[in-house]
Amino acid sequence: MAVRGRKRTIGRTTASPTGTGSPCTTGSTGSSSDGTNADGTNADGTNADGAAGDDDGSGGSEEDGTVPTAFLGTWSGTVEGGGGASTRRLVIQQGEVGDTVLSLTAEGPLGSGGSYHCVFRADLESEPSSGGPVRIGPSRVTAGEPMSSCTPGEPTVLTLLPDGTLHREITATGKSLTYERTG
Repeated sequence: MAVRGRKRTIGRTTASPTGTGSPCTTGSTGSSSDGTNADGTNADGTNADGAAGDDDGSGGSEEDGTVPTAFLGTWSGTVEGGGGASTRRLVIQQGEVGDTVLSLTAEGPLGSGGSYHCVFRADLESEPSSGGPVRIGPSRVTAGEPMSSCTPGEPTVLTLLPDGTLHREITATGKSLTYERTG
């Protein structure tokens, strides 16, 4: 499985941010020993590890929280799987510890046919330093079709890379996905 950074997206459509990829190149991620893909989805496209997300993208102003300004906005990533490419749209908004600051929309084909659409949200876990990293708590599913394809996610850490991309890593497993800014 290859993961290619693209726009903003992080979702829990059996998708965890796994595998790393530079913004314009494709990185090899493969699947883990438990059968999940690097993006947290199962081989059939269902969510195995959830991230967080919601696609409303609205939030407070940059002055109304502790999330470093450079992290705010919309980010996209792409995960290549057996059923085809799946997209992740990640929106980071301003907030304080305990506020919802991450929303993720995950969409893609199911291995069994059809497609999935999952939306996740997650809260800021702790106050970040001025340059990050940003620690995000477990995600919750706010919408899903089919709902059986969407699973809440584990805590993640967001880091800005020198090339301007955003790296999202699941704290417990080390699975990651790199996103490109799209807004």
